[in-house]
Amino acid sequence: MRILITISPRMYRESLALALHQHRPDFEVILGDMESLDGQAESLRPHLLIRNDTDGVDMALRTGALCWIEILYSDGMDARVSMGGEVRCIKNISTKDLLEIVDRTRAMVPVEATE
Repeated sequence: MRILITISPRMYRESLALALHQHRPDFEVILGDMESLDGQAESLRPHLLIRNDTDGVDMALRTGALCWIEILYSDGMDARVSMGGEVRCIKNISTKDLLEIVDRTRAMVPVEATE
């Protein structure tokens, strides 16, 4: 499964990547801010996109991912999660919440996409 993390600041991206590596070491985690990806984000075809609400991510990238998590910095560490066509809010998202979302997204990835 491919996870693209574009949140800012960089330390937040790296912290999330470390947590994912520790708990789900078989997943491919790609880090970058939208400027450094320079249009490459769509070609990465992430299954899960983790971004913040002020990054200006193209809607096509969000709709291309099976799931996206949008950290709402304007509301502390609340998050908006889109999965399976449903959008819900999580108050003060935790690592446990993140891992549950990652696992649910993984279950949605077609078998042939993991080979």
